[in-house]
Amino acid sequence: MSHQLPKCPHCGKEMSEIGERFCWHCDNEAKEIYDDGQNPKCFIATAAFGTPFAEEIDVLRSFRDNRLRKSFLGRSFISFYYAVSPPIARIVSKSSLLKKITRAAIRPLARILR
Repeated sequence: MSHQLPKCPHCGKEMSEIGERFCWHCDNEAKEIYDDGQNPKCFIATAAFGTPFAEEIDVLRSFRDNRLRKSFLGRSFISFYYAVSPPIARIVSKSSLLKKITRAAIRPLARILR
C-alpha cells in the first residue's frame, strides 16, 4: 500500500512524517499538516530511518497502540514523548552519526517488542 506524504506549505518538499509543528527540511511551522490517524507520529525513529514506513517503526507504533495506550502510565509516556521528541528528531535528522546511533538503539528494541 502506497502512502502519499503531505508537502510542506513553506518549502514544498515532502514531509518525512505527518507532523504537528515543523518541517524537517526548512524548520518552518507546518501547523496545518496534522496526523490523519493513518500515519501516527513516531518522530525520532522517523528521523533516524528517514521514512515513517520502516518495519521497526511499525513495531514501535503497534506497541504504542496495543500496549501503552491501555494504561494511564503508558498514555502519560506517549504525551511526554510527543512533547519532547520533535526537537530531538530535528537534531537526529541532521546528523548521519546520530541517525546511525539511533537506528542501532531502535533495532534491538523493535526485536524485543515484536
